[in-house]
Amino acid sequence: MAKKQYKQLGCLDVDPKGSCAFQVRAETEEEVMRLAGEHAKVAHKASSLPPEMAAKVKAAIKTVTVDA
Repeated sequence: MAKKQYKQLGCLDVDPKGSCAFQVRAETEEEVMRLAGEHAKVAHKASSLPPEMAAKVKAAIKTVTVDA
């Protein structure tokens, strides 16, 4: 079986004390950031992502390998 790498992020990766179990996986970091931004607007009522929070989110993105 082939392996494929993805970028992955979950709300708990950004705030381990939080209660949101949202998790996203995409092929690029840019796509993860876009999807996480949409999630933040809908689920967390965030109108924008301040630069310091964007940096924290970006730092929490992991590379994972999955069976394709």
